[in-house]
This record gives sequence, structure tokens and C-alpha cells, in this order.
Amino acid sequence: MAHETEHKSNHPSLKQYLVIAVILFAITIVEFGIIWEPIGVEDDLGPTVTPILIGLSAIKFAIVIMYYMHLKFDDRFFGTVFIAGVVLAFAVGGALMTLFLSFDGEPRSYAAAHAVPYEGHHAAEEKHLTDGAEATETEHAPEPVAAGPISFTVAAEGETLTFDTESLSAASGSEITITFDNPSVNNSHNLVIVQDGTKDAVAADGTPAGPANNWVAPGDSRVIANTALLGPGESGDVTFTAPVPGTYQFVCTFPGHNFTMFGDFTVE
Repeated sequence: MAHETEHKSNHPSLKQYLVIAVILFAITIVEFGIIWEPIGVEDDLGPTVTPILIGLSAIKFAIVIMYYMHLKFDDRFFGTVFIAGVVLAFAVGGALMTLFLSFDGEPRSYAAAHAVPYEGHHAAEEKHLTDGAEATETEHAPEPVAAGPISFTVAAEGETLTFDTESLSAASGSEITITFDNPSVNNSHNLVIVQDGTKDAVAADGTPAGPANNWVAPGDSRVIANTALLGPGESGDVTFTAPVPGTYQFVCTFPGHNFTMFGDFTVE
């Protein structure tokens, strides 16, 4: 009986568990509402978005530890150690964010100027190229494309950060119109035609340009053409003249999307 009494005294009651669950659910809804683009709250909050989200996550973390893991009912010494660790962790995280990122989510000039694409993604890109080549060999050779107005339709595949098309082909000098559909309910995308092998560098240089410039650096000589930045559910197109024969790429330069959202554009 003594053990049972002690066990019950060191746990929240059922009512407390339910109240805590409701609080955690409510905080999660608020967090989701802040970052969900259709609501638009993130734009209104501006630079305060990151500190607010950090604060809400800290509150949720503390509630789970203090009640679900019973730290509130243990010796105060353990709670003091835990709180000190949390404060230190968030202080270090905040310092790193301040050093490399501004709180509005835009990279600081130094970080943007010295950004280097993660080398590990080259293996994924090589695999993508190899798979595309094998698929071409096993299927059939593409039919010659006649010069003249050509229209393509490309779409994003749901929320997977990929295009539904792996390759496009056209004749040099053709007038090309690419219609890009963005069926995503959460993500914004664009479609940028770039010189072969430059997609990651173009995306890195486009990050400081921001959404106002469609995540493309103004005057970038490696960019052949690009659509506007399309929000969830939007559609847009771009018309351009196919450049000299060679291999090019199309890519989404929204920060982070370029590593998986790209394809080949061949000019014959």
C-alpha cells in the first residue's frame, strides 16, 4: 500500500493528463497556423516568427518532460538541472541562428556569400542522371522535335518536392512555352531553366534575392528562363527561345528544393 500511495503521488491525475493533452494540441495548432501559407500569419509577424516558434516548442517540451515524464513530482534538484540545460541549449541555438541566419529567415550576407552546396547531394543527382539514361535506353529513343512553337506542361508531384517530368527535349531556336502547375497545398515552387551542372549554384545565389525576385538572382547569366514563384495551387508559364544545342537543366530554386526537384532539358 505504501508503494502504491507513493506511485500515485508521483504521477499526474487523469484529469491533469487530459488537460495537458488539450494544451499541447492547442499549441501545435497555433504553430501550424503560423507557418501555413494560406493563412498568411507568417508574413504579418515578420522577424518575430522564429522567436515565437522557438518559445512555443520550448513550452511543449517542458510540459512533456515535467508532467508526462514526472519531473515536476521529483526532487526540485532534478528540475533545476533540466531547466538549466534547456536554457543553455536554446541560448546556443539562438546564438547560432543569429550568427548564420537573421530571424526573418533570410541568410545574412556573409553566409550567403560563402554558402557551399552539400556534397552528399551529388550522389543523388548522379543516380538521377543514371536512372534517366537507363530509362531512355529501355524505352525508346525520343522522336525528333521540329522547330517552331512547342508547348510543355510540367507539374510538381504533390508534397514530394519533385517534378512529374524528368526530361524535356526541343530543337535549338524553337519558341518554347512551359506551363508549370503547382498542385501543392503547402509549398511554393518555380521552374528555372539553367546551364547544365549549375542548378545548385544558381539556387544558392538566388537565396539572397528572396521571393520578391522569385528566388533567382537578377541578371544571372546561367539562367536561360524562369517562371514566377507560384504559391500553392497556382499555375504559370514562361516562353523563351531554345538556346544552342546542348544539355541544360530545369530546377526549382526555392531554398532547399533544388536538391530533389530538377530534371534534364536537352536542346538538339
